[in-house]
Amino acid sequence: MIKTIFVCLTIFVLVKCENDSRPKFIIDNDAGGDDAMAIFLSLLYEKHFNGPKLVALTTGNGNTQEDNVCYNNQRILKVANRQDIPIYRGSKKSLVKTPSVTDYYGKDGLGDSGETYPDLVPAKDEGAVSALIDYSKKYEGQLTVITIGSLTNVALAVTLDPGFLGRLNHLYIGAGHIHSEANPEPEFNAQVDVEAYHIIAQNATADKVTVFPFSQAREYLNFTKDWRINVLGAINTEIIKHQNKYEKVSLQKEPRWQALDPAVISLFLRPDLVQEYKYSKNDIHICGTNRGIVTNEFVEKEKANVRIAYSVKTEEYRQFLLDVFKYDANSPVSN
Repeated sequence: MIKTIFVCLTIFVLVKCENDSRPKFIIDNDAGGDDAMAIFLSLLYEKHFNGPKLVALTTGNGNTQEDNVCYNNQRILKVANRQDIPIYRGSKKSLVKTPSVTDYYGKDGLGDSGETYPDLVPAKDEGAVSALIDYSKKYEGQLTVITIGSLTNVALAVTLDPGFLGRLNHLYIGAGHIHSEANPEPEFNAQVDVEAYHIIAQNATADKVTVFPFSQAREYLNFTKDWRINVLGAINTEIIKHQNKYEKVSLQKEPRWQALDPAVISLFLRPDLVQEYKYSKNDIHICGTNRGIVTNEFVEKEKANVRIAYSVKTEEYRQFLLDVFKYDANSPVSN
């Protein structure tokens, strides 16, 4: 009798998972403190708000070297009690020129907290690029890919499989600036792999690709350090306690808190947070002194290759973070 019940429950769970009609997405990341927040946000929203289903993480060089990125992804999933999510390892270097990694979020990318775990689930044998292509076929028309690091893995997927972008529901990119006197320098994610950004721009269409530039996060999602530490950071959950550790190094370096990666994820999870979209002929300088600087020519949708999330509802976004992060994910997950 017990065996029969167990078999029935197993079949029920498998059928339920297979028939899950929620949108699916992958986060392609370089596992700094802001990436951790983006992943935590996704998992909490999935569980407590019946949000889109995170089906995989893919890793790449950026905030820290890829070995650290993979380990950080394992740590993040362990803290969130979601080690069921597979990790696929990706690019260790850029397509042409690989900049030095930074220690903005600490030497390990997660605040140098020194945490170790003996029972982390290893990454899959399949590489990130192959996995991206395979998932785009498995969930054709349903899968969104969100890049919050360099675009190397996605650019390689596009190059190896020209049908890749067409099979996606959407691609979200957190990178670049809308160039201005206030933002004259290249943005980090775009600069990590300039050629990869160029490949995506050359293949993008406005109905498939949305870009949220860091310049717009600076303008609309520019919060005080006091709010980050004493309001958001004061939420008494294990996830926020870990998140505070992961951002401990970076919070000492800036007078304000401007995090791109959780914002990009939020605009996917809650499109109503976008106040205004603009359409652009978008690309990046690959040569000379302007290398790494993103270009935008705002045009009608029919002439554009990307949609730009230009402005965001500041207070609604702030409240969204508070509403989601008040939940603690350290409890059994029901799929």
